[in-house]
Amino acid sequence: MSALNRFKQSDAFWHLETSLVVLAVLLSIMALFSNPTRSGAVSEEAQPISGVIAQANAMPHQGWAPMTVYFSAFGSRSTSGDILRYEWDLDGNGLYDTETADGYASYTYAKPGDYVVTLRVVDEAGARATDSLTVSVRHPGSSPVDYWTVFDDSRVQRVDIELTQAAWDELWVDPESKRTVRADAEVFGERLNDVGFRMRGQFSLRESGEKKPWKIDTDFYVDGQEYRNLKQLMFINNIGDPTMVSEKVAYDLLGFAGVPASHVSFVELWIDITDDGAGPVFWGVYSMVERVDRKFLAARFGNDSDQGNLYKASHAQRGPMDLIYYGDSIENYPTQGGQYAYGKVTNEEENDYSDVINLARVIDGTTYSTWEDFAEALEEVFNVDTFLRYIAVMNAFATWDYYPYTGNNFFLYNNPATGRFEWIPWDLTVGGDTRTPLFELTDFGFLERAPLYENVFEVERYRWKYAAYLDLLARNRFNYDIIYASTSGLHDMIAPYVTQGTGDKMYFGDTAMFPYESFAGGWDGLATFAGERSRFILEELASMQQQSVFDSGGSQ
Repeated sequence: MSALNRFKQSDAFWHLETSLVVLAVLLSIMALFSNPTRSGAVSEEAQPISGVIAQANAMPHQGWAPMTVYFSAFGSRSTSGDILRYEWDLDGNGLYDTETADGYASYTYAKPGDYVVTLRVVDEAGARATDSLTVSVRHPGSSPVDYWTVFDDSRVQRVDIELTQAAWDELWVDPESKRTVRADAEVFGERLNDVGFRMRGQFSLRESGEKKPWKIDTDFYVDGQEYRNLKQLMFINNIGDPTMVSEKVAYDLLGFAGVPASHVSFVELWIDITDDGAGPVFWGVYSMVERVDRKFLAARFGNDSDQGNLYKASHAQRGPMDLIYYGDSIENYPTQGGQYAYGKVTNEEENDYSDVINLARVIDGTTYSTWEDFAEALEEVFNVDTFLRYIAVMNAFATWDYYPYTGNNFFLYNNPATGRFEWIPWDLTVGGDTRTPLFELTDFGFLERAPLYENVFEVERYRWKYAAYLDLLARNRFNYDIIYASTSGLHDMIAPYVTQGTGDKMYFGDTAMFPYESFAGGWDGLATFAGERSRFILEELASMQQQSVFDSGGSQ
C-alpha cells in the first residue's frame, strides 16, 4: 500500500472517530438536560411546574464588595409532597453546584458584578420549579464618597468646633430657629475654615437640654467647600436612648437587609469658644449619620441617577406623608405650617408634584379587578421589594414611629433611571412589644389610613416575600448572639470617651437626660429584646407555614 493510500485510510478513520466523539458528547448533554434530578444548566426549566413554587430570597442583595449574602428558600412549597432538595446556582455559572436539605445557603462575592442566582426545588414526586434573583455587587471605588474613611465605625473620631462667644450665644437665643453661625472646624484632623454651624432636628432639639443635635454646612460661607466630597455633616444626639448605640445598630440592620440606608459612625465633639480665654470643652459622643442628598443618591443608584425628586416625610415639621389619594392637585393634600406634607428636598424651585400624586393614585385612587392587578401597577412606579425589606426591619424592632403609624421618618425618591420611587429610611427608633404582630397594625398611630401598607399585604406573593425577609433577619442578624456582639463592641468602643473632661452632657451636668448608670449598665437591653423578639418571629413564621395561613389575594 502506498504512503498516499495509507494516509487517506488513516484520515478516514480519524474523521469517523471524531464524529463518534462529537455524537457521544451531544448524547451526554441531552441526557444531562433530560435528567431532572442531576445538577445541570440553570435554563432547563424556565417556568414552575404546576403545584410547585420556588421562592429565592437573599440578604443583602446589593452592596459593596466583598459582600457575604445569605440565601433562603423560605416560601417554596409544593402541593404534591414535601420538598426533598434545594439546589442553588450561587455564583451564576449556570450550574446547580450547591445543594441543601433546608434551603439555606451563603456565599461571599469578592468581585463586583451582577450575579444571577437561581434556586431549583424538587419535591418527593419529582416535580420541580425554579426562581431567580440578581445580586448586585459594587466596587467601593465607584462610590462618590469614601465611606470607609469618613464613616469609619471601628473607632471614635474627633471633631472640634471653634467659634466666638457672640456666635455661640446667638445659637442659644432661640434654639428652634436653627440659626446658622460662622465657625471653624477640625474634622478628623482636617481643618475647614468658615463653615456654617447650627442646631438641627425637631423633638431631639426641643427635649435634649444642652446636648443638642448639630449640623456642619461646609459650603454655607465658602462656595464649593466640601469635606471628602460631603457638604453637610450631621451629628445626632441619640435622644431617648441612654445606650447611644440603638440607632447605629438599626441602620446597620437596614444595610444588611439591602435597604438604601445611611452610613453611621461615632464622633467626640468638642466646642472651643475662641475669645473666652479657656480651652475646648467636651460636649459628648454623637452618632454621625450620612445625610440623604444628591451624593447619597448617586452612591446608591448611580452617578446619573441623582436628579430626580426627593421628598422627605417629617410629621412634626410638615405633617404626615400618608400616601392617601386626595385628588390630582397638590392643593388638595394636607399642609402644616404652610408647607405641603410632601416636602421637596431636591428640585424645590419646580412646583411639580405630579409624580408623587400619581404614586398616591396608583396606591389609593384606582380600582383594580384583583390584588395582582394592583401589584403589577404598583411595580411600574414603586420599588416594592425595598419597601418589604424596610418593613421587615422596622417590624423586627417593633418600632412605631414610621410610615404605617405616623407617616414619618422616610424619604421617597423618584429615580429617573428607572421611573420608579425608592423608599429611603431616616431617623430610626427602636424597641417595643416583643409580641407585636407580624402583619396586622396595632391600634395606636396618627394616620387615618396607611394605604400602601394595607394594600401591599393584600398581595399573597408580597406576604410570602416579607415573611422570608423576617426569617432571614431573625436567623442571621436580628437575634441575641449577633446583637449582643454588636452592642457590646460599640459600647466598649465609646465608653472611654463618655467620661472624659466634664463628661458627656447626656449624663453629666444640670440638663443631663439620663444618669450615667443607664449607659454603663443598660447597653445589653437591646440584645435581650432581640433574643425574645426573634424567637417570637420564628415561632410565628413556623406556625404560618404549618397552618397555610397565607390566603390568596382575591379581588377588591
